[in-house]
Amino acid sequence: MNTSRRRLLAQMSAWCTLGPAAHRLRAAGSTTDRPVGTIERLTQGPRHHFFGYYGICPWDRSGRRLLCLESPFQDHLPGPEEPAVIGLVDAKTGTFSGVTKTGAWNFQQGAMLHWNPLQPETEIIHNDHDGDEVISVIFDINTGRKRRLPRAVSAVSHNGRYALSMTYGRVGRLRKVVSYAGTRDPNPEAPHPDNDGIFLMDLTTGQARLIVSFQQVYDMLQADHPELADKHLWSEHAVFNRSDTRFLFLARTWGPDGRLQTGMFTANLDGSDLRQVIPYGKSVSHFDWRNDREIVATFNLQGRGAVHVLFTDGQDGYRHLGGGRLDFDGHCTFSPDQRWLATDRGNGQKLTRSLLLYDLQREECTTLAELDMKEKRFLSGDLRCDFHPRWSRGGDAICFDALDPAGTRQLHVAHLQFAGG
Repeated sequence: MNTSRRRLLAQMSAWCTLGPAAHRLRAAGSTTDRPVGTIERLTQGPRHHFFGYYGICPWDRSGRRLLCLESPFQDHLPGPEEPAVIGLVDAKTGTFSGVTKTGAWNFQQGAMLHWNPLQPETEIIHNDHDGDEVISVIFDINTGRKRRLPRAVSAVSHNGRYALSMTYGRVGRLRKVVSYAGTRDPNPEAPHPDNDGIFLMDLTTGQARLIVSFQQVYDMLQADHPELADKHLWSEHAVFNRSDTRFLFLARTWGPDGRLQTGMFTANLDGSDLRQVIPYGKSVSHFDWRNDREIVATFNLQGRGAVHVLFTDGQDGYRHLGGGRLDFDGHCTFSPDQRWLATDRGNGQKLTRSLLLYDLQREECTTLAELDMKEKRFLSGDLRCDFHPRWSRGGDAICFDALDPAGTRQLHVAHLQFAGG
């Protein structure tokens, strides 16, 4: 370990609280399974470095580099003329190297950065602007070659064939914090248009087609929710299951009390077998596929408020996770082996945010880190710095965004130790 890295870890010990030292994380084939981790601040200020969303792997296939954005500010939402730099972070040294720029980014979802599953060492996929439209770009980091696609990416399939896409102009009109500045809604007067919704885009040809419309979603909801007749529906999130056979998405409106009202839906890739799996009005917020059928989500279960819940797509019944230790709204994401659930939690009184790890086999929860978030605006509101945990490909590390001691937004990594015995 070099001198600068030792100094960095020493500095972090003063402001980062780790989980129980006796805990270890299970290695493949091992019978012991309690976690311990060391937390590393990977990038440095004064500029801000962050990835922006959870459940997406920022590491390349070799694990040598991570994707992230660089911004000179974090005190306001980005405007249309304020691009961010997309760059690579050396996993050992933390050195940031810019490779391109994008005008389509925000602090919550970044630019929906992905390594191209077909070229996970040399090509990245990200959103960008083309006038007042949001498109996506496949960028070769070695040659600088760009291939532009006509629609934005909201999710990329694991096999690299498809992207799920939504219209960010509509998202921006209705909830700008998760959209991009300078975008246009093609249906500003329509509460649930039949020509907008979730699109499936071929990443090779760029051809895209609407697979689930907002009108279809409304048709499923109107009998139980006549109040939605004039409410403007939109979607913010969509995710493929692990074998890319089905996907989930959220459909949202603003309620009369000014709060988000949301339902979760799943469908096949052609839009068939559309199901409402979490009822509209249950305030579903965050989620991940555990495998092809099981889903974790945070929502209001039986009046308890936000809790972490595991359920099976297409089946009745919900499993309340954590025994009271996961009764909050967190950005929940499964490890590659499906056993561990990483999530995050804010504490407004202490002005801290925690990274937690839950073992679904032993039903044990461990706090890996609790970090100072400096100001309330970084815990809630448009400028918040959610941890947005993201697993490494091997499941031995978790990348997350957090503030450093100087208050700049930086990439952090929880290195999880594996031990047998």
